[in-house]
Amino acid sequence: MDSSPRSEAKARKIAVKRNLRTGPASAFASKLRNAMAKVVRSKPGAGVDDTMVVVVETPNQAVRDTIRDIVEHVPGIIEARQSKLTDDAIDALVSVYMRTAPNVEVERLLYDSNAKARARFLQEWPGFTSKDLADAAGHGSKNKSMTASRWKAKGKVFPIKHGGAEYFPAFQFEDGQPLETVGKVLALLGERKSGWQLAFWFTSPNGWLDGKRPVDVIKDTKAVAQAAAHEAEDIIG
Repeated sequence: MDSSPRSEAKARKIAVKRNLRTGPASAFASKLRNAMAKVVRSKPGAGVDDTMVVVVETPNQAVRDTIRDIVEHVPGIIEARQSKLTDDAIDALVSVYMRTAPNVEVERLLYDSNAKARARFLQEWPGFTSKDLADAAGHGSKNKSMTASRWKAKGKVFPIKHGGAEYFPAFQFEDGQPLETVGKVLALLGERKSGWQLAFWFTSPNGWLDGKRPVDVIKDTKAVAQAAAHEAEDIIG
């Protein structure tokens, strides 16, 4: 007879299984199933398999009463609401069950990437404040922001915002005056792009300019304006 530890463990497992099938646990399960069958007989089409038993072990009577009330009302609530479920309602439930949105990591990466791009831009491309522009243009008004505000309102220049202040990329100007090309571009893209998006557009390679950046050929007003027109078509389309 094999008396190895493995054989003894196997024998114990068999004994446990037999006890579950024939012991007190099995008798309780049988009684419970019979009781459930009596409960569901009055419901046409319902069976024992359609019934769920929730066992809660707690000495707190208030907790037991609360759980009983909730469980009793759940089927009716679901039946009443099931036909009224919408995508928005389901999505709202999904957002409750999920700890974080599925695109949180993507959004974080995008924010990081954009922040790094802005930092590089500020390091590589000088910018003017409103006071700088007024001084460069030779305007003697006491209101140093008037010049920049007027040019911006007329669609001649665009600012970028950083640290709560506005800066005007210097490549927009020559001899203290706005370049015509910038105004042409703003007429096409000014309402479709933010200041930062415009800044990146001017300083990024452009396929309509044979891979050159608009800022590199900014004095070629016709070519840069045509590139902006193609960009506007892509945005609309």
